[in-house]
Amino acid sequence: MDTLKIVSTDLRTQGPFVVINKSDFNPDVHELYGDDNDLGAPTERAPTMAELLAARDQLLERERELAAEKDRVAEQAQANEAEAQRLRDEAVSLQAAKDAAVAAAQSQVAPATATAEKAAKAAKA
Repeated sequence: MDTLKIVSTDLRTQGPFVVINKSDFNPDVHELYGDDNDLGAPTERAPTMAELLAARDQLLERERELAAEKDRVAEQAQANEAEAQRLRDEAVSLQAAKDAAVAAAQSQVAPATATAEKAAKAAKA
């Protein structure tokens, strides 16, 4: 449970402060004692020069990392594009070979079909 120090009502019997529950604090009745009390308000302080320099160094390092990553991604994109072009060229070559094979097969089938048809007609006659 969170507690606070408040100024005592009787210095002789209670001492300089009394500890109460934070939920019992009433600003109309109680006065906070000392600087180490926290009512939940955010405490703000200016960063030190060392903290600012450390933060700057971290940002510069992250910037370098991101630039290196950007270069790596660009190189990978170029490699991917080269591979895609190679695959497109290979697909065209395979399609041309397939078309040539089909044409060759059809050129062999056509004379054989014609010969078979002539033989069938001759057999009927």
